[in-house]
Amino acid sequence: MKDKIRVPVKIKIRPYLMDHQFKGEAVLPAVEAMQLLAGSTQTFIHDINTRFIGKAKFNKFLYVKPEYMNIENFWINAFNEIKFLENDNIGSKLITIIRSKKNSVTRAKEHVSIVFTRKNHKFPKPPTDLVSPLKGDCFNIPSNSLYADLVPFGPAYRNLKGTLLVSENGALANIYGSANDAPSNPLGSPFPLDAAFHAACAWGQRFSKIVAFPVGFEKRFIFRLTNFKKKYICKIIPIQTYPGLLIFDIWIYDSKGALYEAVLGMHMKDISGGRLKPPQWVMEKHQDAVRK
Repeated sequence: MKDKIRVPVKIKIRPYLMDHQFKGEAVLPAVEAMQLLAGSTQTFIHDINTRFIGKAKFNKFLYVKPEYMNIENFWINAFNEIKFLENDNIGSKLITIIRSKKNSVTRAKEHVSIVFTRKNHKFPKPPTDLVSPLKGDCFNIPSNSLYADLVPFGPAYRNLKGTLLVSENGALANIYGSANDAPSNPLGSPFPLDAAFHAACAWGQRFSKIVAFPVGFEKRFIFRLTNFKKKYICKIIPIQTYPGLLIFDIWIYDSKGALYEAVLGMHMKDISGGRLKPPQWVMEKHQDAVRK
């Protein structure tokens, strides 16, 4: 068997995807890309363990633009580049083939890369105070303010509900599985984890004064599959902060404390080159500065 193969994948552009935007342009969410790669790889290699994903890198946006799409059927042609690694690990990359407008030269653009394994992975133990209230002086961010100013996504991706609490020790929020028709196999609903990213982004805007986006993570564990139309809780724990780089652990659980997901070593960076800035109100010391 070859150590690397390319499997064609078609990305169906459902209407709700147009609500996930960067600077006004629709882009494929990382959570959707991981779902796509997991399903494609599992079809080809039946015994991979999709409850663990490692070494994720979100390299380049895949823009949802007409030039990338088959207009009649609303899908994008892409590939899952599967590579057989050491220790029963399987590398998986979402790539598209770009043709130069000036000549016939083509090149591969890598959007997302992740690693699966054939082995069973030991689940991590959560922090002992995971389901406890958030420590420290909390700043309240209503979800309407979050999506108006901090994470300007459309309705389909406004799945952090109620009030987001942030303190220097982390963030705490109610998140939702959404009612949209996104594929839910094999990783569960993509919306809760995406909403957890929003909470981490808000934390970065308040305490690090940067608009940081997910660029990868070390490990993702799926204890149970999240479901559509279900409510969950996410706790964001800052692990390290550097100039231009924030590292978090993310835990998702339900109201009874049952664990659903953990993302450990989530890396977030300002990918706008400093052009995007947090609004002044989220950096103010006093709670009455919050936009209602």
